[in-house]
Amino acid sequence: MEPLFIQNSILALVLGFLIGLQREMHIIYYNKTRDFGGTRTFSMIALFGYLSAWSNSYFPYFFGISLVVLGILLIAAYIVNSISIAEKGTTTEFAALVTFVIGGLLTAAPPIVAVFTAIIVLFVLNIKESVQEYEQTIAKKDLSAAILFMIMTFVILPILPDRAIDPMGLFNLYRIWFMVVLVAGISFFGYIAIRILGSTHGIGIAGLFGGLVSSTAVAMSMARRVHENGFLLKNLALGITLASSIMLIRSGLEMWVINPALTKTFLIPIVVGSIAGYLYIGYLYFTSKREDIPQNIEFKNPFNLKEALIMGVVFGTTLALITLSNRYVGDMGVYVVALISGLADVDAIILSLSSLAKNGLSIATAQHAILIAIISNSLAKAVLVLFFGQFALFRIVVTYYLISIGTFSIATLLIL
Repeated sequence: MEPLFIQNSILALVLGFLIGLQREMHIIYYNKTRDFGGTRTFSMIALFGYLSAWSNSYFPYFFGISLVVLGILLIAAYIVNSISIAEKGTTTEFAALVTFVIGGLLTAAPPIVAVFTAIIVLFVLNIKESVQEYEQTIAKKDLSAAILFMIMTFVILPILPDRAIDPMGLFNLYRIWFMVVLVAGISFFGYIAIRILGSTHGIGIAGLFGGLVSSTAVAMSMARRVHENGFLLKNLALGITLASSIMLIRSGLEMWVINPALTKTFLIPIVVGSIAGYLYIGYLYFTSKREDIPQNIEFKNPFNLKEALIMGVVFGTTLALITLSNRYVGDMGVYVVALISGLADVDAIILSLSSLAKNGLSIATAQHAILIAIISNSLAKAVLVLFFGQFALFRIVVTYYLISIGTFSIATLLIL
């Protein structure tokens, strides 16, 4: 007898046993009525799948016939069990079908493929409760936003022309829409994280994941709270600085996606600036009252069609302004655009500069303009904290910016 046959037979039994064990544990743990099969049944199904696939070389269509027979048996079992069980799902029956196919995979692919598939099945079977919790958290509009994201990425983006559509060569629809998808995608991740984890879990969660959505929104919201919770000044400053700490990381990610060559210049400054900033954040944490207060910050869903179109207009306008400034005014014009754009939003200017640095704009000019935009954006957030909060909070936040963004700026200038 071939050793491979023995190995695969044992592996099929083990994989089937694990899936069956998960089904049995699910029934025991949640005190449910046994509906179909357990460890032994699933082990036999996996072995049956392997033997059917192995026999297929001797008896053509044997695997297909076996699959049909198993399917009929599973349908019959479902009908019988659904009569006696009030709430009957089909997960176990489909798991049995997949287990049969996993056994068959052992003859058609390396064993690692069957093992990987079994692990995925176990993972999916085991997350039912988590999925149900998320279903309670994620609203219908969030699902609509996810669908819109897929349409924007996989339907609209591929059909857009990757070339300038105007005589002056200012507007490339593909490039503009790609930036929209990238920024909204990063923001959407933070938005969903906030929806699942809940910003009411405290300042840390609201700050970190809120920074992915909008560090400006976090800064404004927490600055307002200082009037109600002045004794938690450092806690609120901690949330604002955590949100702001994401800006450098996010900027580096955006540069890397658009222009990896440009990222190399900023890699060390981003790392050094982030480390310096997190050291100060650590100091705030250990010297604060260690008390947490709920933060219920309202964020807009980044995948709203209206918001996406506005974002596209902003990106397109920023690209056009930088191109025209570089063409007719020179570097100084680019720096002015970077300064003004950075006051409102750092994403548009960084992505625009990163893109244009591959298409005519001087690398050195793009690097200096990006530095100006990041400094400008940090100053704008500091002013918002002063306007909506108190001077004591402003002093702490400015200290963070001087340490983190200051270190980043010095490191960048040394490299440039």
